[in-house]
Amino acid sequence: CDVLVFLRAVRIPDLLPRPTMSLTVKAYLDRPGAQGTPPEHEIRRFAIDPSVSSSYDYLSRKVAQVFPCLSEPGNFQLFWKDGEGDLVSFSSDEELLEALGFVSDGIFRIYVKATSSGSSQATPGDAQPAGIFHPSVVCDGCNG
Repeated sequence: CDVLVFLRAVRIPDLLPRPTMSLTVKAYLDRPGAQGTPPEHEIRRFAIDPSVSSSYDYLSRKVAQVFPCLSEPGNFQLFWKDGEGDLVSFSSDEELLEALGFVSDGIFRIYVKATSSGSSQATPGDAQPAGIFHPSVVCDGCNG
């Protein structure tokens, strides 16, 4: 009985698990200055482990950690810039995944807008009148 055996040479490094790269985040903080002064700008870079890179809660806690002036996740809102240059807010895992799909150079750029202690919404532009829930959007559902 003739048996034909095919062997393939495999390098040992090919058998080892490949290290996963962390996600690099570049965060731009824009917070109001003291009355009569221009807004303050601050930029920070940090890495996020791939296992938690799609967790909005983790990302918001990390942002609060790297910008001590924010103190906790509820004091700011996060935005990312889409292909048309528009700032798009995100506040869930699903929206974060959408934003991560637009990362083209390995750096996830987020824009952080500090909110006042009594405000639950922030906008990347000028202050919005009270009662506007979705700035720059005409909303059929809430007339906002």
